[in-house]
Amino acid sequence: MCYNVPMQKMITFPSGLKLVFVQNTAVRSVALGVFVGAGVIRETPDINGVSHFIEHMLFKGTKTRSSFDIVNEIDSIGAQINAYTSKSCTCFHTVSLDTNVEKCADVLSDMYFNPSFDPVELDKERRVVIEEINESEDTPDDVCIERLMSNFFKGCVLEKTILGTKKSLKSMTSDTLRQYHAKHYVAPNTVVSIAGNMTVDQAVALVDTYFESKFEKGVKYEAQPVNVRPEHSTSSKKEKDIEQSHIAFAFPCYPYNDDRGVAMQLMSIIFSMEMSSRLFQSVREKHGLCYTIYGYPSVYQKNGAFVIYTATSPDNALKAAHAIKEEIDLLLAKGVTEQELEKGKQQLKTSLVLGQESTSAMMRTFGTHAIQTGELYDFDKRISAIDATTSSDVLRAAHDIFDFSNVCTSVVSRHPLSIKNALNGD
Repeated sequence: MCYNVPMQKMITFPSGLKLVFVQNTAVRSVALGVFVGAGVIRETPDINGVSHFIEHMLFKGTKTRSSFDIVNEIDSIGAQINAYTSKSCTCFHTVSLDTNVEKCADVLSDMYFNPSFDPVELDKERRVVIEEINESEDTPDDVCIERLMSNFFKGCVLEKTILGTKKSLKSMTSDTLRQYHAKHYVAPNTVVSIAGNMTVDQAVALVDTYFESKFEKGVKYEAQPVNVRPEHSTSSKKEKDIEQSHIAFAFPCYPYNDDRGVAMQLMSIIFSMEMSSRLFQSVREKHGLCYTIYGYPSVYQKNGAFVIYTATSPDNALKAAHAIKEEIDLLLAKGVTEQELEKGKQQLKTSLVLGQESTSAMMRTFGTHAIQTGELYDFDKRISAIDATTSSDVLRAAHDIFDFSNVCTSVVSRHPLSIKNALNGD
């Protein structure tokens, strides 16, 4: 089958800045993203949350633009602008008509190079982020997953939260943000990702004008190494006056860009990600123990967590945990059928192919891969890896991942019970 893979390029500029470019002449849009290798992995405990705080503050004004000017200029051309911070990077991105991409580049460049970090705006935005933390703390599934991941990554840089803590945020000043920005917002730690209706020459010229020409040449970037999660097993219980019990498990899994990652993805699709998955069909459809249940891999450069989450009534919490354990045991004992494998392959390939139809999705895929690996995402290689994966590969991935001696659990409930024993067969 021919997938009509678009032209893909990676260009490294003299400053160390990287451009990844995907051409799509079938659309009139261009998605532009600026990825910075600044997230939780670059933070110390005393400045936990600074990457996300800077993401907010870059929208609060530059030396020549107010916060209103930034959004108004983007709105005036019918474009969209947004940003997000993950544990491994921060991304600022726009999508616009191809005729308006230069205006988007101008605005993003100004935000990147010239943030004002005005103390008055900083104090206001600090309150906004603290309210964001409060909102997350009022959301039981967020609390459940956040506690799970913090415990799972204990002893590793990834144990910190993206939002930070109220204590760390209250101690941050404009100088704190300026110092972090000066250290990490540098060319060798930045990727510009462009997808859409442009030629590669146009993309290079755009990035050269609005980014490369503004960087100081010869700047070195020494990223602190990301330490590996130590093996451990923990159980977290949080009492909260809510109707349901929120339950989550985390198992160590393959890191980002691991050759075995495709087998893990296929296992996840078959076992836990879709409505036709084994977990959904067993725990929800067959036993009626929950409304929501799913599992997914959360992967980083040297670490990964395979997460399973469900919410159920307190009376059914242990039953749901037992049912999940039974499905895992069945998977480990018998693996997946060839029919399940083929369906999983079709689902995974379809998601990749349909992603090509969205310039925003392509921009995120290529930008994320480049900032994580320093390499160009190889679409053909991914498709070939999917086709080559066998049921034995999927079974091997399941055995590698579902190690009950190294599992972490999290429960948020009115009457939080220990579900660890349920996973150990007790």
